[in-house]
Amino acid sequence: MTQRSHASRLQGIAEISRAVMEKKYLEDILELIVQVTAKVTGSKICSLLLVDKALQELVLKAAKSESGSYNQKSPTPLGKGIAGRVALQNEPIKVLDVRKDPRFLNKKIAVDDGLVSLLSVPMSVEGEVIGVINCYTPVAYDFSEEDVHMLTAVAGQAAAVIKNTELRVMKEVVEKELEERKTVERAKEVLMDKKGIPARKAYELMRKQSMNTRTSMGKIAESILLAASFD
Repeated sequence: MTQRSHASRLQGIAEISRAVMEKKYLEDILELIVQVTAKVTGSKICSLLLVDKALQELVLKAAKSESGSYNQKSPTPLGKGIAGRVALQNEPIKVLDVRKDPRFLNKKIAVDDGLVSLLSVPMSVEGEVIGVINCYTPVAYDFSEEDVHMLTAVAGQAAAVIKNTELRVMKEVVEKELEERKTVERAKEVLMDKKGIPARKAYELMRKQSMNTRTSMGKIAESILLAASFD
């Protein structure tokens, strides 16, 4: 690896690290990851696929590509194709010519889009594979071990960012649900006091209003508390 490529790798990892602080939404982070990775590796197409645990397949989530056909590619079952094998085995795979490799599933896309060589690496956190990053070149290229190390390092950092983002989103959802429950409880107490009804009856009134208006219990509770503040 040249000094320039080493510097590019460090810059790429640093940019991805900053993403977790600068980007709020996972979709934005995924797009940034493929843009940075494509720049660092000089790839024609760089794609990021995440594991769908329920369906046991890899789903394309972001791509640095001008190809409509590639961007619409179908999910890849775990263990199938190049990326599916990478995800299942948690090991990188490099292919000199995907058009001739029997493991590669999308040969028409490769021919139409001029894709030749591929480096596919797992995105793993603490041994758990959460996705795969693919980098394609338009000409035959024998990826070196340094190339593999570079993309593996970038993929590892990207995986950590994605995992942290998912945990943050889950935490925000839990906190929001907890706050909504507290709001509902306060509103229930207001109804109990104003109408002289038991807790169960107050809750049923709120639930009925929620169903009739197709409004969340939290919003119903907020409106009750707001009205009570003017009494």
